[in-house]
Amino acid sequence: MHILTKILVVLVALLVVVLVPVMAVLTVNQVNFQERASTAEASAKAEQASLNAAKDSYHASVTGLQSKLAGLEKTAALASQSRDSEIAAKNKAEADKQALEMQISSLEGERVVYGQNDSAKVALIQAMQAELQKTRDLYLAAEKSRVDLEDRLVRAEGERDTADAARRQLQEQFQKASEEKERANAEVARYAALQGTSSTTRAGATADAARLPVVADRSLSATVISVKREPDSTLVEINAGSRDGVKEGWVMTLADGSNFIGNLRIVTVDVNRAVGVVELEDPQGRGEVKSGQRAIARKGE
Repeated sequence: MHILTKILVVLVALLVVVLVPVMAVLTVNQVNFQERASTAEASAKAEQASLNAAKDSYHASVTGLQSKLAGLEKTAALASQSRDSEIAAKNKAEADKQALEMQISSLEGERVVYGQNDSAKVALIQAMQAELQKTRDLYLAAEKSRVDLEDRLVRAEGERDTADAARRQLQEQFQKASEEKERANAEVARYAALQGTSSTTRAGATADAARLPVVADRSLSATVISVKREPDSTLVEINAGSRDGVKEGWVMTLADGSNFIGNLRIVTVDVNRAVGVVELEDPQGRGEVKSGQRAIARKGE
């Protein structure tokens, strides 16, 4: 064999001897490097996740701090506004205080002036009170006079109405008496023509005497309880009789409230009832006699 070949073989053997351990070491180192790389990668991922969490926490903290900062700024603005309002209110209060102090000073001056003029005021008030009392007395006297005049006027009007009613009653009675007189004169003339003058005179005297009214010795008011109408007369019964003092011949006034209706000449008297003949009735004008109306007798009439 050639020497070079031998040398090459030897070199190859040496290389094999040297390279085998190196390869083994490299294999081991590669495995270690891969494990360390995996560990480093996992650690890097964990660190990245932690970093991401830290970033999120940071951003959340920043957002919260920004919200708090906005709230604090708003609170500060409100506090500033409140402070400005308080300052304005304080300034206004100071101005009001100064104005009140000026008013107090003015009132104090007026009080001093009024105090100096107190005697004049007292005299003026007393004079005004005296004048007021005098005016009040005059007013009371005038009011009393007015009331007295009104009372007198009312009484005068009542007396006038009574006098008018009495006048109308007398006129109606006079008219009735005139009519009865004319009828009596006609009857006397007719009787005289038949019987003669002396007999006629006696008969006329007897008829007039029978129809003379009896003056009432008391005032009395009774109620009409029944009305009986006949062809030539109207009879009325009242709820008063001899025990009440009613007598035959009385002439009572028939009235419906304040309205004059006619006269009632009493012809029959019982203990507690009386019957009379209606005179001066005017159904078309004043109204007719009805139950429930009043029959009035006046003393001395």
